[in-house]
Amino acid sequence: MIFNIYYINFPKVYEIKMMLNNMLLAEQTVEKDKKIEGETYLKTKLGFNILDIFKLGEAEVGGSIKGSGSKKVLETFEIKTTKSIILDEVVKKCNEFEGFDKVEEGELIKIDNVKLSLENEDELRIVKFINSGAMKDLVVPGTNGFDMNNLFNSMFKDYAYKIKGNLKDDDNILIKIPLTFESEFESSYSVDDLFVGKVSVIGLYKGKIKVDDLKNSFQYFQELGQLQNAFPLNKEDEEIEESHYKINESNNQFTFKSSGDGNEYHYIDLLAIIQNVNIK
Repeated sequence: MIFNIYYINFPKVYEIKMMLNNMLLAEQTVEKDKKIEGETYLKTKLGFNILDIFKLGEAEVGGSIKGSGSKKVLETFEIKTTKSIILDEVVKKCNEFEGFDKVEEGELIKIDNVKLSLENEDELRIVKFINSGAMKDLVVPGTNGFDMNNLFNSMFKDYAYKIKGNLKDDDNILIKIPLTFESEFESSYSVDDLFVGKVSVIGLYKGKIKVDDLKNSFQYFQELGQLQNAFPLNKEDEEIEESHYKINESNNQFTFKSSGDGNEYHYIDLLAIIQNVNIK
C-alpha cells in the first residue's frame, strides 16, 4: 500500500509498532550464484615407431572433460526506516471498517473517504494570533511587569484542533490534533490541506462523545471570564457583547462556538491522517 502522510502522531504509532514487532530491519544482503559450465575436447596424436621397418602408423586418442564452477556475488542494501515504513506495519494490522455498529471500543481501525472540517476555527485563529508574538511585549498596568506572553504560552500547551469528519453513511467522527505552533503536519502541510478532498483516518475507537468534552486550559480561563461578564456588579451599566462565545440566559449555562451542536460523535484517538495513492 502506498500513501501520503498529512499528519502522524509518531510516538503513538511507534509504540504500537513495537508491540506488534520490536525488530527493525537495518540491513539486507542478497547472494547471487553464477554457475559456469563447460566442455573441452582433448585430442592427441600418439606415434608408435617400434621398428623403423615396421611402421604401424599413428593413433589418435580423444576424450572430453566436463566441469562446472560457481561465483558468488554479494549485494548489500541499507534499509531506510521512515515514518511511512513504520506506519505501514500498523495500517496492515487495522481492522476492516464496515460501520460503527460492528466496532468495539479500543479497536484499531482505518476509515477511508472521510471529509474533514474544522470545528473551532474562530477560537483557533485567536490562539494563533496571540501565540504569533503579537502580544510579546505587552505589559498590563498594575501587574509589576508581569509577562503576559508566558501566561498565554502556558495556557495553550494543551490546546488542540477539533476536527469533525463526515462519512458517506452520514456517520460523523471527531478527532483532535495537538497544537504545537511549529510543525504539527508532515511535508510542510497545514491544517487547511486536510479539508481539500477526502482522506483516510487511522486510530483507536473510543466511543461517543460531544465536542465540548474536548476541553483545554484556554476554554477554562474563557469560562472564568464569561462568569465575570455574565454577573456584573451593575447590570444596568454593563453590556455583554457577543464574541467567540455565547451565554444561555435562561439557565446561566455557558457554551462556546467551538462547543459543537450538542450532538454525540464517534471519537477516534488519532494516530495518523493519510491520503491513499493509486498507482497503475
